[in-house]
Amino acid sequence: MQSNEGIQAAVYTRWHQLSVPLGFALAAGSFMLIVFNRGPMVMAIVLAVLGLLVPPLIAFRGFPTRNAVKVTPDGLEFSRRGPIAFADLKSWGTDDYLKLIRPGLPTLLVSPVDLPSRERLLRDFEQALNAWQQRQPAGAERARRTHFYGSAGGRVVGGFITAVGVAAAALAMNLREPSVSLAIVGGLGALFGLTMLLGRRG
Repeated sequence: MQSNEGIQAAVYTRWHQLSVPLGFALAAGSFMLIVFNRGPMVMAIVLAVLGLLVPPLIAFRGFPTRNAVKVTPDGLEFSRRGPIAFADLKSWGTDDYLKLIRPGLPTLLVSPVDLPSRERLLRDFEQALNAWQQRQPAGAERARRTHFYGSAGGRVVGGFITAVGVAAAALAMNLREPSVSLAIVGGLGALFGLTMLLGRRG
C-alpha cells in the first residue's frame, strides 16, 4: 500500500557514483607519478589525499542530493527534481539503492536515509510498478530488473579498484620511508573493490 508522505532519500546520478572510484584512481596515480619521478614525499601524500577527496566533494557538494520521494500509481515524484514515469523506465535494480535507468537520460540512484525507509520505498515501488504494468496492453514492453553485484560490469569495476588499491598499498610500504596511512587507504580501497568483485546477486 502506498503512502502519501514523501520518503526522505538522497538521489544520485552516475556522476556521483563514479566520483568515488575516480578519487581512488587519481589518488593512486598522482602518488605514483611523483614517487617514480623522485619528487617530495610530502607532496605525493598531499596530492593523493586531494585526489581522493576532491571528486566526491565536487559531486556531492556541488550537486545536492537530498530529496523527498513519493511513489504514485504512475511513477515517482521528487521534491527537488522532475517526476519519473514508469513508462520512461528501461530497467531498474535494487542492489544497494533503487536504480532507475531511462534511455537517453541520466541513471538515477535513490538511496533512502535509513533501512526502514529503504524497505518501504522498495516495497511501494515494486507494488506500484507491478500494478501499473498489469494495466498496460498485452505485449507492451516492460522495464526489466537488473543486478549490479555479480554482473560482468560489477566485476570489472571491482577488479580495477582492487588492483589499484593493492598497488597503492604495496608501493606505500616499499618506499624508503613507508607510509602506513597511505597503505591503509589503499587497503581499504582494495577491500571495497573485492566486495564488488566477489559480490553476488541478491
